Amino acid sequence: MKNHTAIHLVLTSALLLAAALPAGAVDDPRYFAKTAAGTTTADFLNLPVGARAAAMGGAYSAVAEEASAIYWNPAGLVQIPKLSAVFMRAQYVEDISYQYAAYAHRLNYDSVLAASILMTDIGSIDRTDVSGNTLGAFTPRDQVFTLSYSKAVLEFSDKDIDVSIGVSAKYIRSTIVESAKAYAGDIGIMTYNFGDIPYRLAVTATNMGGGLKYAEESNPLPLTLKLGGAINPFRNMLVAADVVFPKSNRPNVLFGAELATAPNELTRLCVRGGLNAQQIRDGLTGFSMGLGATLHFFSLDYAFVPMGELGTTHRISLTFDFPFRSPIFQRRDRTIFTKMKGISFK
Repeated sequence: MKNHTAIHLVLTSALLLAAALPAGAVDDPRYFAKTAAGTTTADFLNLPVGARAAAMGGAYSAVAEEASAIYWNPAGLVQIPKLSAVFMRAQYVEDISYQYAAYAHRLNYDSVLAASILMTDIGSIDRTDVSGNTLGAFTPRDQVFTLSYSKAVLEFSDKDIDVSIGVSAKYIRSTIVESAKAYAGDIGIMTYNFGDIPYRLAVTATNMGGGLKYAEESNPLPLTLKLGGAINPFRNMLVAADVVFPKSNRPNVLFGAELATAPNELTRLCVRGGLNAQQIRDGLTGFSMGLGATLHFFSLDYAFVPMGELGTTHRISLTFDFPFRSPIFQRRDRTIFTKMKGISFK
């Protein structure tokens, strides 16, 4: 059964990646290469959400286990207890900031429904004509509304492996001077391998859809494919990596790690670090770090992400999980399938 599950996952992942790629995209020299920089629009769709994920360098597609999984990998939503909510504020470079809120609710033992909103605030910009005359000011803003559904797949699951799948639908609205809107979708798969050294594997395809059209020409969305893995070599240690294939750049690798201590059953303290290879190549430092604390239902996380000459960025997020969300590999029942009234603390 275990090999049968692995074969199904590989085939499903291959079909997922093939379906996500527009016809001819791989052969088009503008895409999935260094020369593709600037060929897509709506880069705000790539802004990382959740301070924990940001501190781990964005290597989160095989980790996502709370409401922010809507963004990282909707398949991970099945790991929540009865409900989960995330609220984040990020102070980005210059005067740019963005906010994120997400809520996920378990429908039954194998499925979860969730929704989120992302809003950016770039501040006020002076508008001028070709002669340099001031014509007033404009305030660019972006909004992304997402609805997600995640389900554990019983047919691919056994005593050693669980499998889940998730899908998302997005409504995207962006305003510079003129406004544009678009619709997009995400899909993700995750496997949970309960062995002596537990690990997770993930594949995602995000921002599949039409482009944004502000005036006459439509520009494509930043389609991104990811292959991710996360391993727990020790009970309170997590190591993760993502291989990223962005339509607007060459492939990239992300690394992240988390060390935790648990003074008691309902308290966790964490220190995190991450590495983004693309940012290092671009001279934007590429390192990130952060701290986190969980007390009963609440988690407070902070991430510090330097951006080289652009300055430093900060993210703070608050996560609410009810009942207390113990890490998936530390639960009594070695499975992602769970009862609405019986979430294990150990």
